[in-house]
Amino acid sequence: MLSSNCYILISKDEATVIDPCIEPDLIVNRVDEYSAKIEKIIYTHAHIDHVYYGDDLKKITGAKTYGHIGDKDLYGNVYKNGAVLFGMNKKFDVYDIELSDNQVFKIGDKQAVVIHTPGHTMGSICIHVNNSLFTGDTLFYESVGRTDLGTGNTDMLIDSIKNRIYTLPEETVILPGHGVKSTVGHERANNPFV
Repeated sequence: MLSSNCYILISKDEATVIDPCIEPDLIVNRVDEYSAKIEKIIYTHAHIDHVYYGDDLKKITGAKTYGHIGDKDLYGNVYKNGAVLFGMNKKFDVYDIELSDNQVFKIGDKQAVVIHTPGHTMGSICIHVNNSLFTGDTLFYESVGRTDLGTGNTDMLIDSIKNRIYTLPEETVILPGHGVKSTVGHERANNPFV
């Protein structure tokens, strides 16, 4: 939906889905190819184009959903989750498990770290795994997330990027919520918004 990126991380026989914005059958079929089981569904933030199929995927797989408390009020509000912008009246269940800044969790035998990056929404998070950073709508290739929706704040967004993302090694791969991948080094040198 709306060209959002959905990511599937698989380690050993465990899968984690970040931003379930494509049909659940497509996600499940891909995970089945690796003989893995979906254990976690993580929302980088609570806008409709990133959580759209989360409830359905949870029902099919029994996986738990994860999100940040800063976005708790967005899921059930059609104005704050952005549904009305697309002519929809869609509400979503609030996540099952709350994630907090610097929290560490496992995906199989891999370690993932939550980085709270408020700005696009108050509860926006990035997920850092190995040399990759899943940035949701905080940071894109030579662009940044919009801040004119709901709980957005431009100053907080820029601060999050400068002090939470740009402090990572320059070779860190940026995997955004829309568009193509980049690196921290490229964005630090070329992003005109920061």
